[in-house]
Amino acid sequence: MHERRWIRRRPARLAVVLAVAGLIAVAVVISVASASVSGTAGKPTIVLANNSWEGSVANNVVAQYVIEKNLGYNVNLLTIDEIPAWPAMVQGKISAVMEVWGHSPLYAQYVKGNHKVADAGLEGPNGNIGWYVPTYLVKAHPELATWKGVKKDWKLFVTPQSSPQGQFLDGSPSYVTNDAALVTNLGLDLKVVFAGTEAAQLTEIEQDYKAKKPVLFYWYTPQYQNAIYKFSQVALPPFTTACAKLKPAQINCAYPPYHLYKVMAATLATQAPTVASFIRRFNWTSDDQNSVSYNLAVKHMSNSAAAAAFVNSHQALVKSWLSSSTKPTKVEPPTPGT
Repeated sequence: MHERRWIRRRPARLAVVLAVAGLIAVAVVISVASASVSGTAGKPTIVLANNSWEGSVANNVVAQYVIEKNLGYNVNLLTIDEIPAWPAMVQGKISAVMEVWGHSPLYAQYVKGNHKVADAGLEGPNGNIGWYVPTYLVKAHPELATWKGVKKDWKLFVTPQSSPQGQFLDGSPSYVTNDAALVTNLGLDLKVVFAGTEAAQLTEIEQDYKAKKPVLFYWYTPQYQNAIYKFSQVALPPFTTACAKLKPAQINCAYPPYHLYKVMAATLATQAPTVASFIRRFNWTSDDQNSVSYNLAVKHMSNSAAAAAFVNSHQALVKSWLSSSTKPTKVEPPTPGT
């Protein structure tokens, strides 16, 4: 569910982003070629981009269920990283992305620039990224409520992987975060250690949590695990517009807030107008998303069962997504620099 300068997960240079996206797009064409076949009764198959965090999956399984049951289209969920999903929409290989974190350079290129991607409005939840520790650790060491306390107590976080420095635990190395820059620019005696994947990161956090060990890590909301474990955010220097303009290696402030939004292929409104209207009206809360994520990840419910459980208990909400009298969700471009 992570980077940003200010993007959820983004390479440090836009030129690199565009080059990588262009190369990966070729692979996307091959991997999703079967997704462009006709769907039910001659209708196109709808393809939703499945990103690597539970919230993205939760959005998609509910959208898939509603589109198939109520609008009569077949829906495929395609696992793909955030950046290559944008050129894939242009190529007609992906219909929509139901949760986007930032990506203002891609927005400028594809939405404002060539108009090949359409802004489908805000999703509902606000995203927050930051540094976290277990709440039991803050109770024992109140100074850890801020980064200055981390600077003082760095020895608490020394691990075999980081020694002789303290460890800052990140998820996947493909998630280009601000953490290494923050460690350097705030003068912290820490080493950023990548768990490998978000799942591996969570496993390590859970193990330390159950053993009541110190652990300092990159985390975010909305995230269903926040209802299971008690985590406390470490206050970093406040985010400012001036900080947002700094080069990646110079970042010295907290991550900005994110107003999560949806995007879709510009052609979708013509190819599948009822689906495009549904996506524009799709809007729910962090609690809604977390409840579906919990059923998928913790209760191990199937996609269809988790979606059905939500839809059956939120019929008025789902009806509003399908009603022509419901206004599309507000369009709000990502903050420049995110």
